[in-house]
Amino acid sequence: MGRGKELTKEQIAAISSLTLVGKDNKEISAITGLVLRSVQRWTKKYKDAGDSDPPLHKKRTGKARLTSQRTLKVLQRQVDLEPRISAKELREKIPRLLQDVSARTIQRRLRDDLCFQYRAPRRKPILTTLQKKKRLLFCKKYLAWELEKWKKVLWSDESTFTVTGNRGGKVRLRAGSDPYHPKYTEGTVKHPDSVMVWGAFGYHGTGELVVLPKNLTVNKERYLELLADHLEDCFIACQSEIFQQDGAPAHTAKLVSSWFEWVGVDYIRNWSGNSPDLSPIGNIWALMKRRLRGRDSSTVLKLVAQLQDIWANLDPSLLQNLALSVPKRLQSCSKKKGYPTKY
Repeated sequence: MGRGKELTKEQIAAISSLTLVGKDNKEISAITGLVLRSVQRWTKKYKDAGDSDPPLHKKRTGKARLTSQRTLKVLQRQVDLEPRISAKELREKIPRLLQDVSARTIQRRLRDDLCFQYRAPRRKPILTTLQKKKRLLFCKKYLAWELEKWKKVLWSDESTFTVTGNRGGKVRLRAGSDPYHPKYTEGTVKHPDSVMVWGAFGYHGTGELVVLPKNLTVNKERYLELLADHLEDCFIACQSEIFQQDGAPAHTAKLVSSWFEWVGVDYIRNWSGNSPDLSPIGNIWALMKRRLRGRDSSTVLKLVAQLQDIWANLDPSLLQNLALSVPKRLQSCSKKKGYPTKY
């Protein structure tokens, strides 16, 4: 095991002076707040030296560091300004400080000393200035809602799921076996079939998961037909009173909004475009896609069966937490001036 953090000269002098007045190791550890093992090591060094002068540190072995604290501060400043910069580019950009430092050492300093992680950026929708402004106005309007009102909202959306060659789970491969034998592989297709589903949930539960025909998407006519057939049942199943949908063209078509007015559906208006982070149902679609991994979804029928099983077994506490997370989403969006949030 490598040596830990070295004691300061003041700490070593304190150990020496307490040893001189007859304190034992445990008493010195309690007085100074140092680890007992460190106290034992330095009292032994003091006694072996045979005089009253405090023992000195032995010089650490190995090559001296090529990066000073000043260099680390310059690195931190540069990476804060340019998060995508590589170690090689840093070396080229700051030759005066880093000309004798390898790219590998720069990577190590960024990771170990400055705690930078080198990872792929998070994927978020691109927002225009107008969209950010609309998001702020939306947040300002709906932050005034009480939690009890959010419990009455029915959250809805569509999502597309793709058929894969996944037959479920991993395979056990004996050493020396051919990994490309058909029983150890999974088939892929260039243009796989897909299904679009529409779902709705609220604080008190989920409605029916509606599966559209294979490779079919939603337009305003299909969307209106879907709502006419399933919306009332979803309101009843979820004990909801207010409908939410995003700003997709099929959702905001005059045909659909006129139908809402005609049947008297209370819904959230002026939903901002490109704002999946404000709607909690996006978390459910992401969860379902994760749970599909390792399941047999090699045909459309099997994919639909797996989706319906996952949907039917969503944890009620998950639904409640998601429904109650909306005020925090709005606060986060408002704090970030309309920019994408962590949700």
